[in-house]
Amino acid sequence: MDPDGDGDPSDGIDGWRLDVTNEVPVGFWADWNAYVRELNPNAYTVTELWQDASEMIVQGGFSATMNYYAFAFPVKAFLIDFGLEAPEFARLLDERRNRYPVAVQYAMQNLIDSHDTDRLASMIVNRDPADVHREQFGYDRDNSPRHNPDYDVQAPDATDRAIQRLVALFQMTYVGAPMIYYGTEAGMWGADDPDDRKPMVWPELTYADEASDPLGRPRRPDPVRFDSTLFRFYRQAIALRKQSAALRRGTFEVLVADGGLFVFRRALADEQVLVALNREENAREVALSLPEAERFQVRLATVSEAMPSPPQPIRFA
Repeated sequence: MDPDGDGDPSDGIDGWRLDVTNEVPVGFWADWNAYVRELNPNAYTVTELWQDASEMIVQGGFSATMNYYAFAFPVKAFLIDFGLEAPEFARLLDERRNRYPVAVQYAMQNLIDSHDTDRLASMIVNRDPADVHREQFGYDRDNSPRHNPDYDVQAPDATDRAIQRLVALFQMTYVGAPMIYYGTEAGMWGADDPDDRKPMVWPELTYADEASDPLGRPRRPDPVRFDSTLFRFYRQAIALRKQSAALRRGTFEVLVADGGLFVFRRALADEQVLVALNREENAREVALSLPEAERFQVRLATVSEAMPSPPQPIRFA
């Protein structure tokens, strides 16, 4: 954290992600985090706990947790599996987010996929509405041919990619710190180990078609290449977040939660941003009456329309 020992941590690492912290006494983590912050008061430390990590964060002194419990699980149920309706999605987001101190909520590591899961694109290919009846909503369950022979390792289609863009847009506009697993932004897909650890796909390289699954069984070959359209979408969505203080630090309020339609507002000072997500097959029109503006309407694109770039947010002062 301070390689040359001169008291200036700017030449050292900025933070740590700690594996399965519940397997080490919390008192150790309290002492460890205190020492880390002696070296760098702004260090970012992340605990890996898949369930409610509020006690570990408060008692152990961590900045945040890998946010499976309060982000990835409900997002999979609503935006990937289509098994959870918008009102329950809204309730779960608020209930689980509010278990953490307000300052921690804005630092939470909001991820969808990781080295411990199947990749986002393959989660979407294998979406299953029946998975919503479990606390994790089927997340990280039967996610590889190694223990589920029916797991589909084929490449995502256009509809799958449209769903991925919805997930990415929500990830960049929700409360917390977005974390993208390497290659997800470039179009990589795959089941859990070893499929989720494939070599990175780069735009300047040529790759052989993928023609087998992790068990070596033949399947229909899929071309492997860098997805420049998806990559451009991620860059635009990230830029949208970077340009908006309200999306990074603003309040969060659900305005519409109806079926597959979810509309929310992020606000900070005089900036307000409305984000509308429509996972349904049909277009929706929604009328919003807000104290800051007159009534207005907006048409919400459907998943099947597969827009190649993120929609512009509705802003008003």
